[in-house]
Amino acid sequence: MHLGPLPAQFGYVKRGESVMKSILVYADGGKAFESRLQVALDLARAQNGHITFLQATPLSGFIVMDPMGGSYVPAAMLEQLRADEDKLRALVEAQMSIEGLPWDWTAYDGDVTQAVISASRLADVIVLSLDNAERNVRPHPLLSIADVAVETRCPVLAVPTTLKSLYTGGKILIAWDGSHEAANAVRQALPLLKNAGSVHLVTVVEPKKAGGFPSTEACEYLSRHGVCSELIERERGLMSIEEIIENVAGEIGADLLVMGAFGHSRLREVLLGGVTRYFLKDSNIPLLLAH
Repeated sequence: MHLGPLPAQFGYVKRGESVMKSILVYADGGKAFESRLQVALDLARAQNGHITFLQATPLSGFIVMDPMGGSYVPAAMLEQLRADEDKLRALVEAQMSIEGLPWDWTAYDGDVTQAVISASRLADVIVLSLDNAERNVRPHPLLSIADVAVETRCPVLAVPTTLKSLYTGGKILIAWDGSHEAANAVRQALPLLKNAGSVHLVTVVEPKKAGGFPSTEACEYLSRHGVCSELIERERGLMSIEEIIENVAGEIGADLLVMGAFGHSRLREVLLGGVTRYFLKDSNIPLLLAH
């Protein structure tokens, strides 16, 4: 029997409406988890969404070798790991019982980065943490945001470790360069852009390249989806692209920066630096990244 769409009060939306219903959050016992949790809660409230908490335990890091060439995780260590997992889940369960939002919990033994990538197959957004806000806090010692952003098909919302909330009705800045990555980021960000107080696109004007994509096309695309936007064009001059974007974000008081991730090869950015690497290390506002 075929059932039509349910009314809005049941949490369903009209066909064609962009939403971020499925929110994946990496859960661990680190100091940065609190900021990820609060951002995920704000996002779930705004999008009427469901939060999936992913806990990954890299057992390979605790394996020891025996004299006969075998390997194992010491029983006492494994017991402590499981106790820590149970403690974290209990804390999250207590918090979510207060919030009254739908959620579930999934646990994975293995590589943390691969766990996030695997669990993101049906996610609409992944909430992770940036490294920069507190130098004594390592949000993801075993997780590569860069690998996740490149390998997944959904956007990564990377937040500073000191962030207490996500202002879903604030000002959003889009770093636009006409690339496929930037275009994908715009499409993926539509649920947030539709609820934003204002949307700006910043583009760095350089000598025209063959096959360039007009910046106005991005504004026209957004207008078709009911999003009003303002285009900001800046000359390259002696500044780097990342410095220009950062300056504009400060000028307008951006609450979120939307950008394509790794428009150049990962190897080039590792060796020479790049816009993505710069903001992953030096952004003081949340980033929505898509490859």
